[in-house]
Amino acid sequence: MELDLSKARETVRELQERLEALDGAEPDAAPTRAGQRERSEVSRSLQYMAHLGNRAAVEIMDVFCTYREWDKPDQRDESPGT
Repeated sequence: MELDLSKARETVRELQERLEALDGAEPDAAPTRAGQRERSEVSRSLQYMAHLGNRAAVEIMDVFCTYREWDKPDQRDESPGT
């Protein structure tokens, strides 16, 4: 069995890029439309990054569950290439 974590790696890569882009940001605290817009964008970005973290965890668990099914001793196919 070959473990395919490419989906999770891509999700984590996207999360890392977004984390780096937002890290150290100082949202505008002014009570203006521009300030409110910027704070809303930061809020949405943080929520989306949390979503990406959850998605990566689900993708990893999917691979784990597939592996666990494969690793059951009474059901494992020992033929080469599996």
